[in-house]
Formats: sequence, structure tokens, C-alpha cells
Amino acid sequence: MSLDYNGTNHYLNFVNSHVYDAAGNNNGRLDPGETANLTSVLRNIGGANFTNLQTTLICTSPYITITDNSGHFGVLAVDSIKENIGDPYAVSVNPNCPQGHNAVFQIIATDGAFADTFTFSKVVGSYHYLVWNPDPTPASGQTINNILTTNGYSGAITTNLLAEPTLDLYRSIFICCGIYPNNYRIVANGAEATAIVNYLNNGGRVWLEGGDVWYYDPLVGGHNFGTMFGLVGLSDGSGDMGPVIGVANTFTNSMNFGYSGENSYMDRINATTGYLIFQDGNNSYNCGVAHAPSVYRTIGVSFEFGSLVDGAATSTKRVLIDSIMEFFGITLTGIEESGLTNIELYPSLKLYPNPVKAGNQIRLQYTLPNAAALNLRIYNTLGSCVRTIKSENNQNHTIVWNGTDEQNRKLPAGVYFMSMEAENAKKITRRIVLID
Repeated sequence: MSLDYNGTNHYLNFVNSHVYDAAGNNNGRLDPGETANLTSVLRNIGGANFTNLQTTLICTSPYITITDNSGHFGVLAVDSIKENIGDPYAVSVNPNCPQGHNAVFQIIATDGAFADTFTFSKVVGSYHYLVWNPDPTPASGQTINNILTTNGYSGAITTNLLAEPTLDLYRSIFICCGIYPNNYRIVANGAEATAIVNYLNNGGRVWLEGGDVWYYDPLVGGHNFGTMFGLVGLSDGSGDMGPVIGVANTFTNSMNFGYSGENSYMDRINATTGYLIFQDGNNSYNCGVAHAPSVYRTIGVSFEFGSLVDGAATSTKRVLIDSIMEFFGITLTGIEESGLTNIELYPSLKLYPNPVKAGNQIRLQYTLPNAAALNLRIYNTLGSCVRTIKSENNQNHTIVWNGTDEQNRKLPAGVYFMSMEAENAKKITRRIVLID
């Protein structure tokens, strides 16, 4: 684009946007249930002054309502910057908006015959994730970030944890420390270790991977995270990782990955207060532990996520990432999966097969505390109900669903949520994965 600074053409540049939420929690971000003012900052990079610059705000998100879409700038001189602080846009966020939702906005700017459109986005509440990637060979962290983004989660990747203004902005953190000799050691009781511990104690979720993190590093000045992650390091291990297989009755059930990439001195670990989720398939040692105390959740592994080789059916890194986020309690929709505190009301609840090939039957077998009519609603990740199934007055029953919507059309592969509602019983929601 050719810019004329000699007084003939108008040009604008979008600089950034600000949130003013003094009537809410005043944290400078949009949050579910909050009403706030929104502004844009524009710069005149053309060759003529704007004399009556007007803007209109548009948003495509179903969770955002714009109550005042007009922002008046008036005069904006050449090479000057202005914010519509005197005439901000007004927006409100639906209370059911999921944390981490990426709301896309557009600003249409006009002045006489001039018109231009700018697009920007705002994350509602906190981001879904942060990838901290100090690994000198950064492919694993980059893979995690790419798959999370592809799966629709909002977040960021950084090589400097301490450069983040606050970790509370992220609902989960994925930490990639690498494999010897290309590894990063988190110093015992250093600033990084302290930030991670404080983040967990404030209710955070952390995935921590590294070949030396659990056994060797704590012997040579590295921080010992074992207690917080519900595991103990047993030995320094060797270069024999793989295949990496899941553990029955956990969220990694039936997963089986090949392993490639860096593979040396892979720490052997075991669960203490946590529980096993991954083992080495050839040498029968443990390499992954999940931990879910009352305050926070963690996953500690002695391999690199990015070195997993996709297998058949559900043994893919994309499915695993989504299962990790599910374990962390993070979804892309306001339809949250019910916690285990509700499951005692459904002592024989079974959902099988799951995942299931799109278009095939899936069975939901349940037992209610008492005989009751039941509504089964199926939601997509946007929170829209795509199918409702009613069951008559039963206490023990099996519902069969063939993966179709209300018009009996086959739903595409993806993540869905089954919500069961019955009289005198707690509502319970379970996740379903339809695969190609």
C-alpha cells in the first residue's frame, strides 16, 4: 500500500483496544457476566486530517451483546493517535460464556467517503493455557501449542515464565523441560519454581514433562516437584522409552503411542498420592502420573509429548490433549463436565463405546436413585443443544444414540457433551468424542 503524506489520502492504523470494567471486577479484562466499556486506539498514518471520524463496533460471538456500538473520534490529525475514551462502546458478556472464549470484534471506521474495517479479538476471562517452553530443542512445546490452538483453545507460548505479568491469567500451564543433554533445569526454590508452586496452590493446573525433572534434577540443584505432583522419582533410567501406553480405568485407557525423538536417561517414576496414567510398554516401568488433590491438578511425565507417534483410533495427540484438558476441568463451552462428586447418584453409569466412530451407536446405561423420567440433551462445543432424547419412568435403563441431530443427520466428528437430567437426582454431564 502506498501512503501519501502530502495531503491527499486518508489512512488509518488500528493500534490496540482497551477494556474498562470499573463496574465489574476492574481487572481490565472481559469476564463472564460482566458489563464493560470497550475502546479502540487508532492512528492516522495518511496524508490528510480526519475531521469527523466515526466507528461502529460489531461482534460475531454469541456470548457478547453490544449495547452501544458507536464510537466517535471526531478530529484525528496526521500522524496522531486517539482513543475513543469519551465515547466508548458498551458490551455485556453472557454469564454462561466459557472461560477462555475468544470473542472476535470488528470496527468499521468512516469519515465522508473514507471507510475501513479492522478486526481484533478479546479473550473472555482467563486463557485456557500457557506453554512455557524453555527446552533448548523446542519442538515438543511447539507441538502442544499447535494442537491446543487447532483444537480451539486460547492461549500463548513463551520461553520466559517470569516475563508473564501474572500466571493467574492462564487456567493451565504446560511446562516442557526437554531431554538430556538438551534439557532445562528448574532451580530449587528459585523464582520459577516459586511461581509454579504458588500458581498450583492458587488452584492451577500444570503439565510438567522432562527426562530428568523427577529423579536426576533434584539431586543436582533442581526443584523437587514430586510431592505436589503425587509421584516419586525412582531412578535415572535409560534411553528405552516407548511404546507409551495408557492405563485402564483412567482417561488414557486404551491409548498406545509409538515414541520417537530425543530418548536418553528417561527418569523412572511411580505414583504416591497420584495415580498412574502412562507406562512404558516394553520395559514395564511407569512414566506418567496424574494428581487431583482438592486445590489443584497436575500431570507429570518423563517423556516429551511432541515425541509421541500417533496410533490408531483414539491414540492420537489431538485426542490426548483434549483428554488432558478435560482432566484439568477446562472445556470450550459453558457445558462443563460434572465432577466425580455427582457420580454416586449414578452408581452403574456406563457410556460405551467412547470415543465412537461418527454415525455409530453409543449406549448410555444408567441407574437412578429412584424411577424417574429422564431428559438426555447433547450439546456441541459451542453450547448449542443438537439432540434431545426423553426416557420414560425408569430406574435402570439403556439409551442408544446413533450420533445424529434432531433431523437425524449424522453429526461431524468432534467433542460433544451428554447432559442427563432427572427428578430428585443431580444433573450429570459426560463428554463424548466422535471420531472419523
